[in-house]
Amino acid sequence: MSYIWTVLGTLVVCGTVAADVTIPGHQRQVTQTLREILGRWYYPIQLGGIRSDTQAAVCAAHSALALTTEDTWGYTMWDAHGKLPDGYGAGATEARGHAGLCRTVEAEFSGPLSAHLHRYRDNLLSFNTSYQHLVRGLQGQHNTSFKGKYCLVNIRSETMSEEKPAAGGSSMLLSLLAEQFEHSYASCVPDSCTGLLLQESLGNQRDINGTVSVICEEDAELDTFSNGDYAFCLLTVGLMTLVISAWALESWSPDDTTEHTICPSCTPGRRLLRCFSPVENGKRLMSMGCSASGQNFKSLDGLRSISMIWVILAHRYMFFLLSVSNPQDILQHRNSWQYWWVFNAYPSVDTFLFISAFLVSVFLKDRIKKFSLTGFYLTRYFRLLPAMVYVMLGCMTILKHMGSGLVWHRVYEGLFGSPCQKYAWANLFFINNLLDSNEMCMGHLWSLAAEWQLYLITPLILVPLYKWKHPVLRILPLSFATILSIVIPAVVTILWKLPTTASFPDLMSSTVYYNSYYMVPWCRAGPYCVGIFAGWGYHWLNDTKPTIKKEYLVIGSIFTSIASLMVLLGPCLLTGRSVYWAALYTSLARPLWAVSIAFVVLCTGYGKKGIISWVCEWPIWGPLCRVSYCMFLVSLPLQSWAAARPQKMHYDSITAGYLVAGDLVLSFTVGCALVLLVEAPAARILNLLLLGKLRGKSSKNKTTEKVKDTEVIGKNQTTR
Repeated sequence: MSYIWTVLGTLVVCGTVAADVTIPGHQRQVTQTLREILGRWYYPIQLGGIRSDTQAAVCAAHSALALTTEDTWGYTMWDAHGKLPDGYGAGATEARGHAGLCRTVEAEFSGPLSAHLHRYRDNLLSFNTSYQHLVRGLQGQHNTSFKGKYCLVNIRSETMSEEKPAAGGSSMLLSLLAEQFEHSYASCVPDSCTGLLLQESLGNQRDINGTVSVICEEDAELDTFSNGDYAFCLLTVGLMTLVISAWALESWSPDDTTEHTICPSCTPGRRLLRCFSPVENGKRLMSMGCSASGQNFKSLDGLRSISMIWVILAHRYMFFLLSVSNPQDILQHRNSWQYWWVFNAYPSVDTFLFISAFLVSVFLKDRIKKFSLTGFYLTRYFRLLPAMVYVMLGCMTILKHMGSGLVWHRVYEGLFGSPCQKYAWANLFFINNLLDSNEMCMGHLWSLAAEWQLYLITPLILVPLYKWKHPVLRILPLSFATILSIVIPAVVTILWKLPTTASFPDLMSSTVYYNSYYMVPWCRAGPYCVGIFAGWGYHWLNDTKPTIKKEYLVIGSIFTSIASLMVLLGPCLLTGRSVYWAALYTSLARPLWAVSIAFVVLCTGYGKKGIISWVCEWPIWGPLCRVSYCMFLVSLPLQSWAAARPQKMHYDSITAGYLVAGDLVLSFTVGCALVLLVEAPAARILNLLLLGKLRGKSSKNKTTEKVKDTEVIGKNQTTR
């Protein structure tokens, strides 16, 4: 621990005089003094294999010359090192230096390299080394040169996890990634050195009390295009060609049909190509009309859209822990009730689960007589798969070339690179949420897997509910599943001694929380069961037409409002209490939130609208809702790309607002492109196959069969 505080303390001193060092005409004596104090922490000069290893000897010699020279390149090299800014107590523990400045450094040494060292032999003693030690392996080294190489030194200590304040709520996911790279600084070393040599030199220091790891730019090379990168580019070009061809064909030779109908005289190839039409798909996408939910459930569009905005907001605050210089200022908000609607963003996922179950429950009743188990599963699977696979392939290939530098490399490798190489296959089967939370490819897709797993057991609940005649037996499976969805989270919380939300300060405990509770379907089933109940209740209201007094609506509004506030503020109020309070929250919070959403949806469907229903029925939510699935897919990769900037920024509420607005605009733009390129064409092709309209000509009575928007764009939006 003393090693870490020695480095960080001296970095603070270095940061205070950085202006003197970098301004032309600065006092060179000040710079030389700082190099004598800090040089051994930046340059690999204390290496053990100099006598037998020529590379180590040249590296140590070049490093010694960089420390002792009075030439301009030496001061430029020093200027590129990471110098800790103000606000260490606020979390400014990472000094990233200046990678671009480091790359501009060039130095040449004509003649014997040992002769250049001899010139500064007296100064070498200041760095705990000597001229005799450095020249041992330099026989035959003449006319050498080097360029600057940017490296990051990461310092980890076992005691840091105990001292670091716990993150709360949604911030924990990225907090764990950020914690792996805290207390680090940049070093500009000669390119004759490697990261391993710098790590060895730091390891030879006598006052080490922690784990040191070094990564240099040559170890993080991402610029070379692989065959997979070219294949993804060809796939994208092919899809764009189909879209342009569909637009050109539609412009030059329009069909004799109106919008949303199947062309009666088209060949199968033309019908397929028409599925890529950007004009038709764009009109449906940007229509202000209701989306997949139907006119009785216009409020669902608003609920989806608002929840999607909530998810993006929460993810942005997670990435602030990587990209800002004062992350502790953000973490201080975790105990404030004003910010728990940001940190406790879990209800957004519960809203999506409720909507998915509700729509399935409502629409399946009318189709229960012709119910096909195979079609039930395959239709949903192939609605979700195309866009997800396309984004996943993009993250595995072209995304890594969108950024550069060590910061981007470590973020990409942590979220997409290594996990996707190992476990991308799990996403195809929607079982990625059953893997270790630290190994998931595109970790935000766990919710898709959880929803799919709940979808698998839905027929076991809905078929008895709508087919069986006995009033008690028909509701028994749903009641049993609902009880289990309440009991199991409580039992898991007590067994593992979990808190109300992810608020652990160490990686192991947080991994247990995510693996045992947060991502598994049996602990997220509460909102899904409530959604099925709500769908069944909607049909009961339509069939019985009961008279609902205004007093009952007022009581219901008060109850659901209080329940929603308790769900949002509960973690803040229950922090530090016994595990049984946590079990009470984890078992009831999600179902109660879904009950509140169900009250709004059912009141809207029954014609009893309130303020929330009025807001959620705004026409503007329609386009945003149709893009929400693709926005969800692309938002996290885009946010990670934006967060992995070379320099950190200062966090404040105004900056946060601008960045969240930018996230929404960028995610919506890219999401629209993904809808037009992949999701909408794939959905329309699937509909052609389901309707049997791809091959051969249809009879005149069937050719005008309308393809509803629910079958083309928007169905995926029930899932998150």
